[in-house]
Amino acid sequence: MNVGRFRRAKSIALIVLATLVSLALLAAAFIASGLYNVAASESHFAVTTKLLAVTLRRSVETHSLSVEGMPSDDDLVPLGANHFAAACAPCHGSPAARRNPVVLNMLPAPPPLGEVASRWSPEQLFWIVRHGFKYTGMPAWPGEGRDDEVWALVAFLQRLPDIGEAQYRDLTGAAGIADRTEGPMPAFADPGANLARSCARCHGAEGAPPVSRRVPALHGQSAAYLERALREYRDGTRSSGFMEPVAAALASGEIEAIVEDYAGYDRIGSPAVAKDAESLERGRLIAQNGVRESGIPPCLACHSGRASKQFPVLAGLSAEYMTGQLSLWRRGLRDRSAYGAIMAVIANRLSDRQIRDVTGYLESLRDARPADAPDPGGARE
Repeated sequence: MNVGRFRRAKSIALIVLATLVSLALLAAAFIASGLYNVAASESHFAVTTKLLAVTLRRSVETHSLSVEGMPSDDDLVPLGANHFAAACAPCHGSPAARRNPVVLNMLPAPPPLGEVASRWSPEQLFWIVRHGFKYTGMPAWPGEGRDDEVWALVAFLQRLPDIGEAQYRDLTGAAGIADRTEGPMPAFADPGANLARSCARCHGAEGAPPVSRRVPALHGQSAAYLERALREYRDGTRSSGFMEPVAAALASGEIEAIVEDYAGYDRIGSPAVAKDAESLERGRLIAQNGVRESGIPPCLACHSGRASKQFPVLAGLSAEYMTGQLSLWRRGLRDRSAYGAIMAVIANRLSDRQIRDVTGYLESLRDARPADAPDPGGARE
């Protein structure tokens, strides 16, 4: 290399290095001085705001590439709507409520969500809801592994641009409630006398079914089972982004009041759905007799209402709900309690077809205690 060219290149390199060191020192001095105003009452520099916006979008676009497509199921929308009303609307507002001045003074302020479906794909919305954003008020989803719940909220957000106030109130059971500003905190569970209404938002009230086939009808279940379920959600031994925040807000006396109400309701079955006769017969054999060669006990030996009150009655529950729970056991998300560990073993022995058959049969039952259900510990055919 020519000596002159080498010296020029060396000089340029030294100048660049000196410039970078000077900039680093200036940045360090600026940070140490405390001159930058971190108050939420003061906006970022325009360049800072732009850089944050670009960084956020590129991060979401990149990290959401591995997200699989959204399930096609209209039954997700009402479930997502009710979680939105309880957990999202207090900060983001809704078609029926204004945003609270408290959240409007956050930086960044939670944006209204009526147009997010036009700015983000379903997969990108899923990633945002599932993981949240650092250094904002947007939390990650609290239910470990509960992607099924996240999709319910995404399904609602996709429909939100076309949902007016009347339809929103109908979806969330808020019809007849006067226009108001949402509170500054998520309303996972209303205190005192409104507890029953909070639960009915998703699970249905006396004589009324749940808002979605993915939600269990709690009507007529034993108080012992319902209390155990709520305590498991409260203790974090059962995962759900819907139920963990609700249960965490409940005192023991409130849990007792809720379970007594639902235990006292008449049982209510899922709306009838046409089933294949052969599938129903295969499901009946599993539910009543089990599958000896696979080590699968008869479902109704424990779940007919004749065994321990710690077991839920499965007759009339929706196949979608039961299939979803079995999927959680197979994925290792419901084995943290003693009862959950028992079911995890059984769920992993069932094939996909057996699950379809037996959940379809159990849904078709309208009697909580079928006359031909095996007695606990009785002989199996």
